[in-house]
Amino acid sequence: MFEGPIELLLYLVRKNELDVFDVPIGRLTDDYLDFVRSTIRLDLVSAADFLVLAGILVRLKMRRLLPSHKAEELETPTTTLEQILDEFRKYQRAAKVLCEREMERRRVFPRPGTAPRSWPSGQLDLSILTDAFRHLIRMRKPDNVVRLVPRKIHFQEKLEQLRQFIRTRGTVRFNEALSSNSIAELIVMFIALLELVRLGEVCISQRKQFDPITLELRDQTDKLKI
Repeated sequence: MFEGPIELLLYLVRKNELDVFDVPIGRLTDDYLDFVRSTIRLDLVSAADFLVLAGILVRLKMRRLLPSHKAEELETPTTTLEQILDEFRKYQRAAKVLCEREMERRRVFPRPGTAPRSWPSGQLDLSILTDAFRHLIRMRKPDNVVRLVPRKIHFQEKLEQLRQFIRTRGTVRFNEALSSNSIAELIVMFIALLELVRLGEVCISQRKQFDPITLELRDQTDKLKI
């Protein structure tokens, strides 16, 4: 019937229609003890609320019994226990709402942000690079020039060309570094990039999924740490 001693006290006061100065503390205490005995588990927070209210009640009755100055009487309005309990219930309802919101937040697990992907030498995620390389092949423009003699592509030349290109630009996107209409040249440049990564010269990073893959040269100090 009651959620706690505050509701119980309010019910008793309203039932007896008592003013704060006419409330029999002893009878209310006995009624509350009966309520405590009837409960299976005692809520310490609710018990503390009752003690606070009982203390307020005793204080108000003492103010009535002890003589006071007229000025104080004029400044102190008549207060009923029901008004005090209603005020308590306002804070209790607000606390209940905050508690419910806290419980709702505990059931929510926001997706954590993904840290920037960075793969040093020996820890390269090849699936990301191979997917990006396949995309470059699909997006390649056809070469309309017919070559009777296939052009020779030197691996070391492309390796140095890629190294200098990244060094000049500082940070370069993957699709910018591997830019060619020749499939053979793209394959050689991709292998050259893998070799630079293996040597620890190039760092490949991606801030989050679907973001551009970027390449940059490692500092000499970073290379020594690897």
